[in-house]
Amino acid sequence: MTAKWVKITAAAVAGSAVSMIGASWLAYEQATHVTNRQKEKCKELAISENTPDDNVWYVKQPLVEWRLNSADGLLLRASFIPAKSDHRKVVILAHGINHAREQMIPYARWFHEHDYHVLMPDARAQGESGGHTIGFGWADRLDYQAWVNQVITTLGDDVEIVLMGISMGAATVMAATGEGLPDNVKAVVADSGFQLVYKMAKHIVRTQYHLPTFPLVQIADRISQLKTGTAGLKKTLVSSCRSPISQCC
Repeated sequence: MTAKWVKITAAAVAGSAVSMIGASWLAYEQATHVTNRQKEKCKELAISENTPDDNVWYVKQPLVEWRLNSADGLLLRASFIPAKSDHRKVVILAHGINHAREQMIPYARWFHEHDYHVLMPDARAQGESGGHTIGFGWADRLDYQAWVNQVITTLGDDVEIVLMGISMGAATVMAATGEGLPDNVKAVVADSGFQLVYKMAKHIVRTQYHLPTFPLVQIADRISQLKTGTAGLKKTLVSSCRSPISQCC
């Protein structure tokens, strides 16, 4: 009888473990993977959150599409709005998670009215950029380093650049400062960024899925390490901010 119950208990534990791993895998996929339809909905959401006046302003601009091939082979897209005069100031904007470049239209309008060229990228796996795995700011940091280099190559060595991001975009620009940005980057503005992807994952599991964070997030972190070959969800974004720019952190 005892042996029978030991087997039943062992089977139950094994079944629970498999269920937990499955739930963690599902949580990881739900948090990081987006379909083309979801990307379209993110763009629609970004537009809907703006005022009609801001959206009308945007579509009336002489928008130029810029493209960039990321280090891992994704085609990234951005809108470039030239300044009204030949100023050398440029702002590169970074939107939040589950949105698109259109979320930054109000900021683009403000900077443009202050004689800035404006570059508005879609983050990887968002908007019209390639990819289906959200970078949470860490993968995106290298993309923004590349956008900075493209701005300098296109507009000249004397341009002065501001990086500005909100939410995931803030985490992106903070992490980008740790990548040896050129002296052309004069300021970084990070609005409501997060320090750890790990903490962000726990927040999503708790608030969006209403599930216990332990051990779901811990298992998801291990899945992330295995799938990406990186430090997983525990990568500290703010600790990568090594720039002397005082605004970065």
